[in-house]
Amino acid sequence: MSKTKKEGKKRYFLVVLIAALLALAIGYAAFTDALTISGTANARGSFDVEFTSASVVSAVGVDLTNTTASISNDKNTLTVSCKDLAYPGAGAQFQAVIKNVGTIPAKIKSITPTNISGNGNAIVISGLDAITTNHPTLQANGTCTIDFTVTWNPNVETLDTTKDGEGGSVADCSFTLEIEYEQDTTAFTGTTGHTD
Repeated sequence: MSKTKKEGKKRYFLVVLIAALLALAIGYAAFTDALTISGTANARGSFDVEFTSASVVSAVGVDLTNTTASISNDKNTLTVSCKDLAYPGAGAQFQAVIKNVGTIPAKIKSITPTNISGNGNAIVISGLDAITTNHPTLQANGTCTIDFTVTWNPNVETLDTTKDGEGGSVADCSFTLEIEYEQDTTAFTGTTGHTD
């Protein structure tokens, strides 16, 4: 066989092979469709929960003028003071408003008294756990109100006292509260489905 005939057959075979591959690719593409989604996710937001207001709601057997609840300048700490607890069972009710001033939902883990001074061993602080059981998540700009009480434990008959300067004795206590919180990581569930 001549050299040109061999080259012609090779070219013919190559052309047929290329045509067959193109037909196969076009046929496959006609029956296949793909959806490609690409992009970049950026997490942005602020994460901050703070006390916005605090007050004494009512009191019995205490110096109401000097029994206070005050918020620190950074709004992260609430200082509570009970002045002149007069007898076992005396106490005061306080109210504090907490706000999520950030943009990320926050889950309140706890509000714990610290820096207890005065008669902390005879003082009962009640109601602080209500926020974690009744309203654990604050959405952005969400607020919640917590009411709690401070009382002289009725089972403790005497308190450590100091002289009031007028010959009598007074019993005082004070403590600070800070909010412990974390990001609410509840996953978005959404709805999936298909319609024709």
